[in-house]
Amino acid sequence: MRPGLRRPDSTEHEMMMRACVCVGGAVLLSGVTAGCRSCPTGKEDTSARVADGWVDLFNGENLDGWTVTGATRDAWAVEGGELITAKPGEGWWLRTDRMYRDFELTLDFWMPEGGNSGLGLRGTSHGDPAFSGIEVQILDTHGQSPDVHNCGAVYEAIAPSSMAVKPAGEWNTYRVRLVGETLDVWLNGVHIQDAQKLDGRGYYREPVNTLPLNTRATTGYIALQDHGHPFRYRNIRIKDLSPDPEPKGMRDLIRGEDDKAPEGWFSEDATIWTIVDGTIIGRDGPGHLFSDDEFTDFEMRTLVRVNERGNSGIYYHAQPNPDPNNPWPAGYGYEAQVDQHDAKNYTGCIYNTAWPESGPGKDGPITRDGAWFDYRIRAEGDRVRTWINGILFVDARLDEFESGRFALQGHHPGNVIEFKDFRVLELSGE
Repeated sequence: MRPGLRRPDSTEHEMMMRACVCVGGAVLLSGVTAGCRSCPTGKEDTSARVADGWVDLFNGENLDGWTVTGATRDAWAVEGGELITAKPGEGWWLRTDRMYRDFELTLDFWMPEGGNSGLGLRGTSHGDPAFSGIEVQILDTHGQSPDVHNCGAVYEAIAPSSMAVKPAGEWNTYRVRLVGETLDVWLNGVHIQDAQKLDGRGYYREPVNTLPLNTRATTGYIALQDHGHPFRYRNIRIKDLSPDPEPKGMRDLIRGEDDKAPEGWFSEDATIWTIVDGTIIGRDGPGHLFSDDEFTDFEMRTLVRVNERGNSGIYYHAQPNPDPNNPWPAGYGYEAQVDQHDAKNYTGCIYNTAWPESGPGKDGPITRDGAWFDYRIRAEGDRVRTWINGILFVDARLDEFESGRFALQGHHPGNVIEFKDFRVLELSGE
């Protein structure tokens, strides 16, 4: 056995076998399939796992499905079927290629004495996932009193109810369930975060720097942190519970260097557009930022935030207004509105064209200024649908504009609009 690995004793193994069902050499534990070394084959019943909605995030062979965000591309590696920090301190965060909103997740982790890592949830592709989303802390704090920094904490926000982490050198198991704004976490079978709400708690580094959980990204990547210590992970699995799971193959349209204009876009009129840490920011207005590329049938997803009394929109199938005295492309594309204060045309509506007919969005916006939310637009033929934080707003038939550009709107002096992870998938039309 490798150093640090420990076989379960007879009592532990008996408890495991009572808690699971063995099917053809597989162990199904809490709805998750895991290989059982005591069974004749030791093979996984993958058909049972897939049928139950669980899939592997880590295949045990390579980093397919993952993206290294640190400068050293080989800082993360696979060894003996385990995901490891191959060059501790050089890997930053390793994140999934796809975003997840609602899910249940399990993983095993092994850490050395003094080990420090983290499990990022709903993080963005740029910036620190611990603060763009949330981090469930992984830390060698066995025997300590729970606080907002040690193992099992929602980092700098919510302390765990108890300290369930094992001593360094032993394997631990996390089970995490995040649905809407409710978080549950089990560590080694102990329910340490019980229906915790992502509310006004949370700060950045120091309590004076408030960063409420309910202002952070509402969808994002799963990530693992390299904090400079040799860590090992295995059995990383997920069950996507999102009402609108993200499809594979989306490409990010945000490109360019910090403090410069976005690449692949052109601007018109008075708004100042820059990129800051992977975020497109538009200040003042009126004005629009148009994509170079044009799209017909597509799915678009992005994270959006506006400042107080902010106003914006995401145009699609659009073109610049040919009238040099008119900065608005109204009449030259559809606008998916971003506005928390317009009683008629609020976030999720197609401006002056389509509104929710039922559901949570019928009576007004479900978003607010100063907080991130995720926007989804899907256009197929003459059918358009919009979702805000996974909730369907518009489902309408619109046939005036068949194709065109995206355009991000800057609305008025003092307006600040931000977009993260603006991703598009072109649809085949089949």
